[in-house]
Amino acid sequence: MALVRPFPIVQIVGFQNSGKTTLIERILKKAAQQGLHAGCLKHHGHGGEPEVFTEGKDTDRYQAAGADITAVEGAGVLQLTARRKWDLPQLIELYRFLDMDCLLIEGFKKAPYPKVVIVRDKDDLAKLQAVNIIAIMYREKEQMASHQGLPVFHADDPAGVDYVLSQLKGESV
Repeated sequence: MALVRPFPIVQIVGFQNSGKTTLIERILKKAAQQGLHAGCLKHHGHGGEPEVFTEGKDTDRYQAAGADITAVEGAGVLQLTARRKWDLPQLIELYRFLDMDCLLIEGFKKAPYPKVVIVRDKDDLAKLQAVNIIAIMYREKEQMASHQGLPVFHADDPAGVDYVLSQLKGESV
């Protein structure tokens, strides 16, 4: 029987224009510097099929930042490009098959994987209704609040990137 190797997954969730892509770029750059083979998967949450890969789009930015594999899924289209109804467990298995060390997921808010939530204020956090939150990042320093049992970072704090990387490497923090 073959051993199933660990496959750490961290989701980055937040509202549109909250800084998810910028945070993921920072994580990917540092992961690549450390020799970590990170995959990145984005949920196209704006409805319909994602646009064709073009320069400047999030998936292009992820690749430029150091992701070994990037993809976007929306309306049943996974841009690697394959058409069928994809669910998140199938997509994760695809990345595992492609021999990634770990996976960063942008979006899929309702999925049960560990999440880092990016918010402007506590109201955003309540509106997201995310489950399995492991850390909170605030966009605005003056809105930062403590949350019992959860690490809290400012979105520009390098310690937040290090925290996510430790999770992707399977290290205890």
